[in-house]
Amino acid sequence: MKLLFFLYLCLLSIRVESLRLIAIGHRQSIDASVTYETWFNQFNRTDLYELKSYEPTILVFGELTGFTAAFIGTRGQHARTQSGTIQDALLSLMQSYEKQMTSYLIKYPNISMINALELSLSDVMWRSFNQTFSSLSRSLNATIVSATIGPRLMRSTDLKDIEFYGDPDLYPNQTEVYLPLTKEIYNTAHVYAPNGSLIASRDKSHLTPAEIELLQLVPGKLEDNRVIEPNSLCIAICIDAFYSNVLSYLDSQNCTILIQPSFNAQMWAANISASSTIWQPSDWTYGPLGLFKQTQNIQFSINTMVTGNLFRDMIVDGQSTINQRLSKENQSQNKTSDLYIGLDWIDVQDIDQFQTLVMSKWARDDPRNRNLTKSERRQLLHQYAQELAPDSKSPNENKYADTVIWTDVII
Repeated sequence: MKLLFFLYLCLLSIRVESLRLIAIGHRQSIDASVTYETWFNQFNRTDLYELKSYEPTILVFGELTGFTAAFIGTRGQHARTQSGTIQDALLSLMQSYEKQMTSYLIKYPNISMINALELSLSDVMWRSFNQTFSSLSRSLNATIVSATIGPRLMRSTDLKDIEFYGDPDLYPNQTEVYLPLTKEIYNTAHVYAPNGSLIASRDKSHLTPAEIELLQLVPGKLEDNRVIEPNSLCIAICIDAFYSNVLSYLDSQNCTILIQPSFNAQMWAANISASSTIWQPSDWTYGPLGLFKQTQNIQFSINTMVTGNLFRDMIVDGQSTINQRLSKENQSQNKTSDLYIGLDWIDVQDIDQFQTLVMSKWARDDPRNRNLTKSERRQLLHQYAQELAPDSKSPNENKYADTVIWTDVII
């Protein structure tokens, strides 16, 4: 009897918690940036309320989710409606924010024009982003992770600041304005608690060429990327999850759930470059799937992929996944997992210790059952990717998948 009582106490001491994990593969649209309300509405999705749970819930959006907020309002109207490139759109915004840019160029004489624009966009971008995801976290009773670019910020209620840096669309009802504290611009994931409060922010450490050359962002410090409680969450934005120094640092803090908001700015069903024979989805397996082989403590990964064309020269695509660690002994059971399009199990045989719990659909199914070679399948998939691309003139142009995937796990 004493032994049974002792075992009962031991079981009580074991912390077991059920979590609902949700990944949103949001199809971005510049058309949703007309007003603050329309920008909010694109994320206030019915399918998310259908997944609302009494269990603790972690809901993850993709990298740069807040980028399109730059085009909100009358100041962004011309940039939204022009049919050129992303650089054309940014040049249009520079005209709308000329006086604010001038003030920042005077304050920080050595900054670039693009950084001056990004500083000038602080209020409109943070106002829409913060209001949206703070509100959604309360409505959905969920911890929400979403990402955007911007500087460190302060809130000002000074009337002169509001008049000069505020949004004319909100005049005369704007009572506060968000201003940059420093000149550096970061790619940051923000975490909102179920009560709507902002509880953590984590910067991206490794930047892409476009982030360095076009957006001129500053990398975050790895030592500031601490694990987030509760649930021992850690964040590795997009390509950060491919770097061993990031994974080792997060794993050393006993991270349990790694969150990887991503923004793959190129065709998904294609090789990684014109000079490469590496299939894009094959390359991605080394991130959200391969990270388990490089770590010991991380048990789950959530990789969310934004989709959709932005302007004439920006394709964003991918497949979101929720994955878990699988022991080497149980790896043979993993053949039931979904695979990225254009892949077979032989393509991931060197990436063990993972199991994909759920994967989002791509814009069309991989024709695995049509007795085609892998090369023929990839050719068909690539042809469809070209139809999705800007200016394809195809009925399928920009018809990327817009997905929500979820699973319940025990930690």
